[in-house]
Amino acid sequence: MRTIARSDLFFHTACAGLLAFSIVALSIASLHPAWGLLAVPALAVYASLALRRPLRRMRLVKQPIPSAWREVLLREVRFYRGLDLNERQRFERNVRYFLAEQRIEGVEGLEITDEIRVLIAAAPAVLIHGQPEWELPRGHTILVYPGSFDEKFRYTRHGPFLGQMHGQGPLILSREALLEGWRAPGGDNVALHEFAHLLDMRCARATGIPRMLNPVAAGAWLGLIHREMMKVAQHRSMLRAYAAENEAEFFAVAVEHFFERPVELKARHPELYGALSQFFNQDPAERQ
Repeated sequence: MRTIARSDLFFHTACAGLLAFSIVALSIASLHPAWGLLAVPALAVYASLALRRPLRRMRLVKQPIPSAWREVLLREVRFYRGLDLNERQRFERNVRYFLAEQRIEGVEGLEITDEIRVLIAAAPAVLIHGQPEWELPRGHTILVYPGSFDEKFRYTRHGPFLGQMHGQGPLILSREALLEGWRAPGGDNVALHEFAHLLDMRCARATGIPRMLNPVAAGAWLGLIHREMMKVAQHRSMLRAYAAENEAEFFAVAVEHFFERPVELKARHPELYGALSQFFNQDPAERQ
């Protein structure tokens, strides 16, 4: 994430120019030149709204993250520990941006501690680390349950769900699974899994083809996914059986293994590893 994305900069510049031109043209057409003076306050209002997020990020980037947050990252997030100083600063900046812009709520009276907040933010920071221009879709509240939940979203110790991503609703995580995923990196990381779904959302639906993927490459991508899903179904894959559920779940499970068990994934599934490495612009196996 950048302070302001290049695409946003071009878009807002074009919109501001069009707004100013329209007001001036209206003043000429109506034979009331004074109307042209409205362009100045109109542009000021537009700029204050369009630049709200970049200006907030400019203020945030000047401040280091709290030392307690850094301690959580060092203790729990192996990916962060493998970064050099400059990369850590970029990672911390993305964590700060995320927490300033996303809403996180506890369910069943769960207190949202700094540890929970930082470990949630670490997942998107991992995913976009190699792609500075990427931005996560906004408007998804993050709900954290104490543990698992059932299909009616009731908290229960023996529920079948540890996380869910809803295209037009919240992203849901289990606190227990969140902590376990970072502390025992074995390929099951619910935060990476659900945020991978968020990257994959198209028109409120996950398809297994991430939104950022070059459309030209979509056919080859799906072909690779289907070959790898067949391996999972035939028990010839290191990915767990859930990866054969559908293309969206395969992508999310593969992302977990790419970042949590990259060396093994690269050795056993080199084509899949190469595709994910190119997509994320990262080589976590080399870093490990």
